[in-house]
Amino acid sequence: MRRLLPKSLIGQLLALVAITLLIAQAINSVLLYRGVQNQKIVESSASAVARIAGEIERIDERGFRPHRYRSDGSLRNRRNRPSVTGESTVTDAQNRLHDVEDRAIRAFDNLGINILAIKVARVDSLPANMANSVIGLRRDRERMRVAGSRRMDHRIEGFILMSAKIEEGRWLNVASVVRDRNPRLIRTLLFQTAVIYLILLIPLIWLGRYISRPLKALTKGAENFKPGVSAPIDESGPPDTKQLIAAFNDMNKRVGAMLDEKDLMLGAIGHDLRTPLAALRVRVESVDDDDERERMIAGIDDMDRTLDDILSLARLGRSNETAEQTDISALIETVADEFSDMGAEVSFTRGDRAIANIQATLIRRALRNLIGNAVKYGNRAMITVDKTDDKLLIHVDDEGPGIPEDQIDAMFEPFVRKEMSRNRATGGSGLGLTLARAIVRDHGGDVILQNREQGGLRASVILNLN
Repeated sequence: MRRLLPKSLIGQLLALVAITLLIAQAINSVLLYRGVQNQKIVESSASAVARIAGEIERIDERGFRPHRYRSDGSLRNRRNRPSVTGESTVTDAQNRLHDVEDRAIRAFDNLGINILAIKVARVDSLPANMANSVIGLRRDRERMRVAGSRRMDHRIEGFILMSAKIEEGRWLNVASVVRDRNPRLIRTLLFQTAVIYLILLIPLIWLGRYISRPLKALTKGAENFKPGVSAPIDESGPPDTKQLIAAFNDMNKRVGAMLDEKDLMLGAIGHDLRTPLAALRVRVESVDDDDERERMIAGIDDMDRTLDDILSLARLGRSNETAEQTDISALIETVADEFSDMGAEVSFTRGDRAIANIQATLIRRALRNLIGNAVKYGNRAMITVDKTDDKLLIHVDDEGPGIPEDQIDAMFEPFVRKEMSRNRATGGSGLGLTLARAIVRDHGGDVILQNREQGGLRASVILNLN
């Protein structure tokens, strides 16, 4: 059921209202149809009661007249006059209308007419012996259906047969036509439903768009949210939506202010730490012992790199560099040449151009971290590029021992290094992978690690081409 519902707010709102309205209109149509059918029966039965009551009054005034028969032996009777028979024309096999019988008895009681029994039935075809005792039939314009005949005017739906027992062995029988008073009822109901749908759904569509348009703007703003950089969203829509957007804009301002304070603090920390490190390095240059001096300089350089990584990670997302269309293959080739010039074994075969909208300086740093890890812990780096319709995959393979599967996710945590092969003695702050993944994720991609079947580790950078 959920798959059939629209995904948007306005779509779900309209679908819910449409379904509810359809159910309500269906119930209303059924009730209306039943009411119309009951009204037809009430009208026909009322005519039959009136005709029998009139005949009883005539009999009381003039008495019974002997029946007159035609030459063929059939009973002669004036048209539209109830027939007089020894038994009821209504049989138990017919569709008896007991509620109509009860109403008819009450009607005769109200008229002061004593009826011993009464039987009422609804039939589709008129019995042959009732052809001259029909109410509401016009011979010159309509045809009735008699037993064995299929010809009947389309406006006649059937007949109400009523038999009233006025004394033992004497029944008055009359038939009343049940007409379709509204032959366009179905079309009327459909037209009514369409009008109601238009009256209700058009304002709902407008209301839904009025609500959903600012919500879509808020969703887009949240997806592209960059603290302190994103422009405020226009406050529009209903009051509740305006309050939500206003709260989001206030949050953006507060987060931006906090990040500005953080940047100021980080700048101060960086300045306060780098100044004594620079002074310490100057002093270290005066150490006479060459080995001791080199170890001290290496330690200072390591501290400086660690500080640089920490500051870069903390400032990520606040870079002043704008994203530009960049040839990724040329960028990789530049980084690979840098390592090759330093004597590292790095291989990359440049293929077709792959253009992506990136901040080149940050992506270059992420690639340096990954290639540097491959060279340092896996002896060499082999770089390949795979391209799909909307994704670019940069694979950096090495020939090292790899990483246990249960420790791969932990490698992206800050200051985490694999023991033995990735300890402090080999250098590194434990922030290389953390910083690389943070940079790529800031571009909408990701960095994943996986062990190669032929040995070694593969670090894959996934970038969006669109």
